[in-house]
Amino acid sequence: MVSTPHFLSAQRLTPRDRGPSPASRRRGIAAATAVLLAATGAGASLAATQVTQTNLNKLTAVGPVNTEYGFPSWYEDSNKTRVELCLDAENPLCGFLPGDIPDETAPISFPGNFPDEAFYMLAGSELTLPGGGKAVLVLGLEAAFANTVTEGDQVVFGRQRIVVKGAPANTTLTFRHPYGTITIDTDGTGAGKLVEDISPAAGNFSTALKSNIGPFLKWDPAAAPAAPAGYLGDPGQDHTVTGSPTGYNKFSVNGGGLALETDQFTVQGKISTNQGVNTDSAVLNGNMIDVFASSGNGAQLQIDGQAGAFETTPMLSDPDTGRYYARVQFTGTAPTSVKVTNIGDKPASSSQINVTKPSGVMITKAIYDGTNLTVGATSTVGYPLTVTGLGTLEASATGTGAEKSFPVKAPPATVTVKTAAGGTATLPVTISGGAATPAGLDPVTPAPDPGPVVDTGNGTGPVPGETQPTTAVATAASTAITRGGTVQLDGSASTGAASYKWLQVSGPTVTFSSDTTAKPTVTVPYYAKNTDTAPLTAKSDDPVQLQLVVTDKNGIGSAPATVNLTVQTDTVAVAGSRHRLGTELRVTGTSTLAGNTAVLVPATTVVIYDTTPGRAVTKIGTAQVDTLGAWSYRAKPGPNRQITSVLVQSSRGGTATGVLATR
Repeated sequence: MVSTPHFLSAQRLTPRDRGPSPASRRRGIAAATAVLLAATGAGASLAATQVTQTNLNKLTAVGPVNTEYGFPSWYEDSNKTRVELCLDAENPLCGFLPGDIPDETAPISFPGNFPDEAFYMLAGSELTLPGGGKAVLVLGLEAAFANTVTEGDQVVFGRQRIVVKGAPANTTLTFRHPYGTITIDTDGTGAGKLVEDISPAAGNFSTALKSNIGPFLKWDPAAAPAAPAGYLGDPGQDHTVTGSPTGYNKFSVNGGGLALETDQFTVQGKISTNQGVNTDSAVLNGNMIDVFASSGNGAQLQIDGQAGAFETTPMLSDPDTGRYYARVQFTGTAPTSVKVTNIGDKPASSSQINVTKPSGVMITKAIYDGTNLTVGATSTVGYPLTVTGLGTLEASATGTGAEKSFPVKAPPATVTVKTAAGGTATLPVTISGGAATPAGLDPVTPAPDPGPVVDTGNGTGPVPGETQPTTAVATAASTAITRGGTVQLDGSASTGAASYKWLQVSGPTVTFSSDTTAKPTVTVPYYAKNTDTAPLTAKSDDPVQLQLVVTDKNGIGSAPATVNLTVQTDTVAVAGSRHRLGTELRVTGTSTLAGNTAVLVPATTVVIYDTTPGRAVTKIGTAQVDTLGAWSYRAKPGPNRQITSVLVQSSRGGTATGVLATR
């Protein structure tokens, strides 16, 4: 018989079902980096309490650390699903219990009003055993603290935990769950336990990628009700799930006369639409600070102002690079650190970094003439300087720098110069001369594959030893391709080919990884770009036709072989949009790509144009499509001319028009 999981009246996981109390959990975290706890009987019975089948389809990526609370902005699984911490005390989908947050009447803030534990994903299931016993399963990706809720104590680990009570005594039970198999020995009372935490290392958030968690479990969309929008599920309801890498989305036990199974799970997790931010460096340069950061394309980054030093400053980016930069002029004493915030994230993510001083050294020359590598450098912090792997540079007699030639046969690709204080600079080596290196033996050119020799015995087949005619054969791994997508071409089945040449006949201009190899890849460019200033007129879904011609060793070419590719575009819609003159402009809508269920990387962008009748078409702005397929552009108060209609063009080829409400 299968029972419902253990819940409070709010139907959320109790502390017992979620794991040990915060205090005992912290002691356990501080004691080890990978924990296997077996609460069983005598020593001889412990041998079977172990993980017998691990999960090979683990988590794949971890996002930038949000310095507001010191945990990663997101984790990503092999299905490209990203989840973030759910940090809303009033949201039941976050699964907080009474007492989890010190002051439940105030917003969550670090460190004074922050929970001991929070979850990127938490799933649980329970089996009722004959005689009133039970087996409780917990699978989670948890954010916690090694000792106390303080900066530097943050840890993230993946947990699989099974607790058994009232089972058959002194026996081995085999449990199977979506991520693997576990055997547990029970003691004389029928109790047993296994907890695996991988791996709670303070500040090392990549260790959780090695855990058994992944892909994230979520409610099965084939069973009603659907998961709440933006979440993996509702922790207050039992539901069937998907996500098991083996296809086993159940919890079962066998052994000791037991054979029980359930497909009911509780699931908690918030799907991330945030990109996070990494502050890469902040370098002091006179009365300026040069700040470098990275995030997703289209992020909105700013350097938070500091009273009396500088104002809040937006960062600049080149399209589709993920790079961001700003130069901040400060007054007074130089700040010791700066904070970069991605205000496009909800909640906003941030990253803080210390301001560093310049290295004090600059390389002016790194030239190799075939015999000597000449290195020149200047220093503002004194000499000698060390050239890594080569020697030292002494100051010149004129005090204008240092220069020295080092005799070498094999120069390094780059030269690194260090000061005594630890400052460094690196410069690529430039080659100015030198004789060609003596050649070795001539390579043997492989003869072309002549193909099979066929003798049917009737005098009509090819003569033994003769090759087949040169024939081009061209196929594609898929005949459908999306804007920005890539597909593999294959001409290796061609006969008599000594060389290959791929050509484009029609359709949007594509890019070949190489047009002279047997198996190149071809990429269709994105359609609308953030930098566009006027609507595109070319069709976005014109089919692409490619041809392959092969040539034999005698220079005789084949007839062309044709590959036709269908270009798939997204479906764009405009809905819920309005322009209240002098108050707000809001243009919202959706973008969906048929058949796609994964998170699109990079995210789709849309370009929005004002097409109000009676005046020229002008660009309004751009917006990025989130992981749920929605996009939004807002401006307050907006343009000072009434906008009544818009045209929207997508980077993945979709186009739509929409009418704006004016009241």
